[in-house]
Amino acid sequence: MSGTVVLLVVGAPLLALWAYALGEAIWRSDLSGGRKLAWVLALALVPVLGLATYVVLRPTRAQQTNRPAIGVSTAEQIVRAAERRQRGEFTDDEYLVKVMAIATFA
Repeated sequence: MSGTVVLLVVGAPLLALWAYALGEAIWRSDLSGGRKLAWVLALALVPVLGLATYVVLRPTRAQQTNRPAIGVSTAEQIVRAAERRQRGEFTDDEYLVKVMAIATFA
C-alpha cells in the first residue's frame, strides 16, 4: 500500500475523531474550566495518547444528560423531578431512575 492510501484510510478518520473529541471537550457543560483546559492540552500536546484516553474516560451521552445542574441542590433536583412526574412527563420507573441518578452524583 502506498503512503497516500494509508494516510487516507488511517489518518483521515483519526483526524476527524480527534477534531470531534477536541470540540466535545471544549463544549461539555459538565466540565469546569480547569478540567476543560487539561483535556484540551492533553489532546493538543499528545494527540494520539490524549485521544485514546479521552475516548476511554469520557462519559456516555446518557451519563452527561443525567448529571445534575451546577448550582442546584440535590433536594431541589428531586423536587423538580417529582413535579415532572406529577405532570406526567415521567413514569414512576423513570422518576426512580432520575432520583437514583441525582443521588448518585450528589
